[in-house]
Amino acid sequence: MPRATLRSDALRVALTHVYAWPEVRRGGERYLHELAAALAGVGHDVRILTSSPHPGRWRELGVEVIAVPRRHLAPGRFGDLSGEVAFGVQALGRLGAVSLDVWHALGTSDAAASALLAGARRTMTSVYTDLGFPARASREARSDRRLHEFVVRHVDTYVCLSVATGEHLRSGYGREPVVVGGGVDTSRFVPAPSRSRVPSLLFAGAASEPRKNLALLFEAVAQLVRTTPVELWLATPDDPTALVATAPEAARAAVRHVPTASPSDLVALYGSAWVTVTPYEAEAFGLVAVESLACGTPVVALEDTAPAELIGPGTGLTTPPTATDLAAALRRAVHLAAEPATSDACRALAVDHHDWRGAVVPRLEQLYRAGR
Repeated sequence: MPRATLRSDALRVALTHVYAWPEVRRGGERYLHELAAALAGVGHDVRILTSSPHPGRWRELGVEVIAVPRRHLAPGRFGDLSGEVAFGVQALGRLGAVSLDVWHALGTSDAAASALLAGARRTMTSVYTDLGFPARASREARSDRRLHEFVVRHVDTYVCLSVATGEHLRSGYGREPVVVGGGVDTSRFVPAPSRSRVPSLLFAGAASEPRKNLALLFEAVAQLVRTTPVELWLATPDDPTALVATAPEAARAAVRHVPTASPSDLVALYGSAWVTVTPYEAEAFGLVAVESLACGTPVVALEDTAPAELIGPGTGLTTPPTATDLAAALRRAVHLAAEPATSDACRALAVDHHDWRGAVVPRLEQLYRAGR
């Protein structure tokens, strides 16, 4: 990917996260690299700082990544988070020696370091995107709780990925969240020429994570196939065989496992599926939902969840978290997918509200400049 020419008003932005692609392949790492690429793509000077057991430099989506050695600080005190705490200290040492306009952190410890440096410099903006839920009860149980409290009090901008997650920050800590969700590259995630011959439901996620609710989906599909023949595509990074074996027989007969190795593998699946189903609970955002919409495919999500916030008129359905209700929503969504206007409506929603360069980066640019 060629590097864009820097703008005359380009910001010097550092993005930090203790983990990076390809060592860890989750939504948070996708967010890190895709945001960096989008910022660089519109002309900002962007660098990524991370940690790794194999330190070095490489480029990911056209942006330089610098990995410092993975270390641990006070493991007796911080336990499993000692690596993240050590990274915060390392990041402060590295970035404290360079000139920056924005330090945008994706972890608690590096966010605390960002807020500390911004307080000393006053010309730099500190931004923290919380990739999870800032629920006070769970945060208080963590060994880095005091670092998080420092971030809440001192970081210039505390970003939450959804209204659902932001409410935890407001109710638990009394700080007003700035809600800016993740994005999708709508130049890569595009509709397919046609949908599959048999109506297909796409589930993309880790089968082994209980909060992804695959067992609930199996129960719903078992009811759905009594009246609506469908295939259930499982695009999972792990092996779902054991969980599929526990599903009702009618659901097992509908399952097709389609392993995916990279985000690009999902593009064809999103476009050819009829419906993407996200029965997830405790989801901070809904990356699968926005990617599906960009590919012209409607989404079904549980009510009062972050993915449900992403669905607009004519682009999907929300449902209570019962198998019967989910089956009914899926049945309606299959009919919605067959309507000629649906693909365009889904695509338009993604482009207008979730495209990295066209929608998400402009919002972040405002935040970056407002804090200076």
